[in-house]
Order: sequence, then C-alpha cells, then structure tokens
Amino acid sequence: MTGAGSVEAGVKQGGRVVIVSAQEPRTLLPHFDLLTLSREVQRLAFDGLLTLDDRGEYVPRLAAEVPTVENGGVSTDARVYTFKLRPGVKWQDGTPFTAADVEFTWKVITDQKLPIPSRVVWADVTKVETPDPQTVRFTFAKPSLAFLGTVASDRGYILPRHLLDGKDIVTSEFNRRPVGTGPFVVKEWAAGSHILLAKNPAYWEAGRPHLDEVLVRILPGTAAQRAALQRQEADLQLHLPTADVAFVKGLADYQVIASPSYAWWHFWLNNEDPILKDRPVRQALAHALDKGAITSTVMAGLVSPMHAVIPPAHWAHNPAVKGYPYDPARAAQLLDEAGWKLGPGGIRQKEGRPLALEILNIAGEAERLQVVQIAQAGWRQIGVDAKLRTIDGPAFPPAMGKGEFQVAYGWFGEEQEPVFTLWLGTNWQRYRNEKALDLLRQALTTPARARRTELIRQFQVQAAEDEPTLPLAPRVLLSAVSKHLKGYSPSVVGSLWNVAEWSKE
Repeated sequence: MTGAGSVEAGVKQGGRVVIVSAQEPRTLLPHFDLLTLSREVQRLAFDGLLTLDDRGEYVPRLAAEVPTVENGGVSTDARVYTFKLRPGVKWQDGTPFTAADVEFTWKVITDQKLPIPSRVVWADVTKVETPDPQTVRFTFAKPSLAFLGTVASDRGYILPRHLLDGKDIVTSEFNRRPVGTGPFVVKEWAAGSHILLAKNPAYWEAGRPHLDEVLVRILPGTAAQRAALQRQEADLQLHLPTADVAFVKGLADYQVIASPSYAWWHFWLNNEDPILKDRPVRQALAHALDKGAITSTVMAGLVSPMHAVIPPAHWAHNPAVKGYPYDPARAAQLLDEAGWKLGPGGIRQKEGRPLALEILNIAGEAERLQVVQIAQAGWRQIGVDAKLRTIDGPAFPPAMGKGEFQVAYGWFGEEQEPVFTLWLGTNWQRYRNEKALDLLRQALTTPARARRTELIRQFQVQAAEDEPTLPLAPRVLLSAVSKHLKGYSPSVVGSLWNVAEWSKE
C-alpha cells in the first residue's frame, strides 16, 4: 500500500479498461442476486470488510486488519468476531463509513421480508454490537468457522445505511445507480449495451485506482465477443468459453489466463419434481450422462469428470465417493425397475405419463449449449424426452429460487470455508435429506479441522448416493486478457477483486 497522496512508481495512471461479458447484471444492489456478473460488477463499486487474494489469503479492505485469535479479533471458541474498521473511509457521496453501516448490512441480509437468496452464516449471528464508530462485534450462539470466508466473499459487501435505511430497497434506483465505498462509481447503465464506471477520486486506498474508467460491455454470442477481441476493442473477456481458448491464443495481443476455483459445473435436479423425487431416476440420469465426452471435447480436456459435490481443488474434497460411470444399460435397468417402461416413439412411460424433462439453460453461451445437447442425447437414448428451455442470465436465479425448473445446467462455487450455500442456503435442488444436511451443520460449528473434514466428506458420500444434483466437472476460470492490461490476477472469489491495482499500458 502506498502512502497518502503518493503514486506507485512505474505504474501508468489513467486510461479505460473495457471488459466484455455475455451476460448482463440483474442488479447492482449487493446480496439480492446470485448471478455471477452481477456480483463481479458490484465488486467494482463496493468493498467488504475482507477479501481473498489470488493466493487464497484473507486481505483487509474496510477492516483495518484481519481478525485472528492472536490479535484478539476472534475469540478462542470462535463465537465472537471483532472488526476494527479502517479510519477515514467515505462513501462515494462523501458520507463517513462507520460500524453502523456494517450493522445495517447484517440487518438487511437477515430481514425475512426481503428476497435475499442466501443468509447462510449471517443468519446464525445472534448479536451485533457497535461500541464505537470504528468497531463492530458479531456474536454467535455456536462456533462459526465459516464467518471470515463469508465476510470475504461477494456476500460480504457493505451497504450504506444513510441511503437505504427505511427505503424500499427492492425497488430503489440504487439497484442501477448504487453508492459504495469501492474504487469505481457507476455513471451509466444502458440496458443491453454497457455499464460505465469512473474512478472514485476519494477512494480509501491512497494512489488507487490507477485507471480512470471501466466499461463493461454486454456482448452475447461468440461471434460478437471474438470480433471485439480481433479489433482490440476489449481488454478483458470474462468467463472465456473453452472452445475459444485456441482462438485467443492465436491473437498476438492477448493471452489466456486459467485459474482453478472452488466452483463446479453440474446439472441441478429439482428433487421436489414428481419425476425427479425418485432417487433411481436421478441415478439413471447420472449413468446416462457422458461426462468423459463432455470434458474431453467441449471442455478441451482441461478438466476431468467429477462425482463428489466438492471439486478436487477444495481441501474438503472426498475422492472416494460413489461414481456413476457412463453406462446406458445400467441407466435403462434403473428406469425399468422404477416402473418407467418404453412406450411409443422410444419414450418411457409410467401410469400413462411420459418421462419428459425440461432442461433450463442460460442463453448466449455456445459451450453451455453444447454440454446440454450431449446430455439431451444421452438421456434420449434411455427413453427420456429431454427438451431445452433457454432463459436470460438475470432471470436464471429467480427461476431457480422459485423452483420453476426440472433440470438446470450451470455452476456453483464454494468459498474458503465450506459454507455450502448450495445446500444450506439457496438449496435450489431442494434436497431434503436432513440427516445428510446435519453433517454440514455440524461442520460449520466444529473447530477441529480433522473432524470438520470428516463430517464434510461423510456428507459427500451420502450426496453421491442420493444424487440430488449431477456433478460434471470442476470449473476453471478462463479469461482472455490483453497484454496491455497489467495487474489482472483472478482469485477464487472473482476476477475483479483487485481492480484498483490494474493499469493499462
């Protein structure tokens, strides 16, 4: 960190970075949306108390330091977390940032009247105290080993009390023109086109950001994205499809940056659906999903098929869970035993009802479509009438939250600590095995790392047996990066975590 008013030696100041993405944010109001791009762009305008760097280490942001047992920030029983806040921080409208804003954010996240998709860990806080404007203290009834990971994630952005308290947050214009403490200020959002952000001149980190502007362009479709790179009209393409890796490597002014993550691709299954609530049906779908074909072709062999519900890069991954090798004959046998018999046109029926499933997929990404088409073909081979329904990215999380799907393709990520938002928070797959879920609840309050690992691995064993969702492969974060962009270094929590450090030559 540089001194007050200083400029880092050798770093060029000014300029605009253009980021292209296939998706458009649904909102720039933190905590109300799980869409990936929404959370990434929010990171430009907002800070949390902590973040995770590209080495997986906690880094203080609005907090003056990372709380630990040694510095008195974490109680020895992991029930009390005390944050000393960074002095002199202001909101982008000039209002001082204080502990009251942190307390207010917690109240928003835990307000049951608001449509917050995940309250995991935040909801376990029993008391928040603000003994002075620069101190905030969280108390839990039980040890909470996942709290720092939650605070450091995109579920930890802090909201301004003075602008939102007493307001209808859901319908507020704040959704499109937010005010944060982050390095960039939202200046313009042209629907379907772009979002323009300008440098926050009063940002708390002296000498940063280096850039003057960040322009996020919405470019659905491979052709439009490739054209932008060919014309050198983009500095960064987020979420580069695997199929475009060779194309980008052929461009002299770009490089491909790949980084592992705790996220994984899978097919959500709605376990409350009349067809999918039957475990043998879910297991049959798993056996008829040719994971090897998908990873070796569409994913270019960059990853291997996975069967556990935590990817291999995660410390709690269990490599010894039950697998579902591609076996159409076994899949057909499971359906026969479950009463689904072949009918007219090769489609199975049971009690006069066809075995018809609809796959929900986000539009605009060729790689997603290719994966879904391979799944469709495999399922049709065993007598499943699998049809595709595409949906815009911003509409995907609400549809999932309401259960308006049978099967859906996408990815979900895990944090530094196994919060398991997927299971204990959103639970879009509507998994109801409470005995299995209790293993995760125990893990979240078990200080001993070895015991926590054991509990999480036991959960993976049961999940592999129940198959409430179909794991496919780890998600590798791929980006196309201009060689003129300096400082880009994606972390497990996102690509834009250190945007204040970027510069452009």
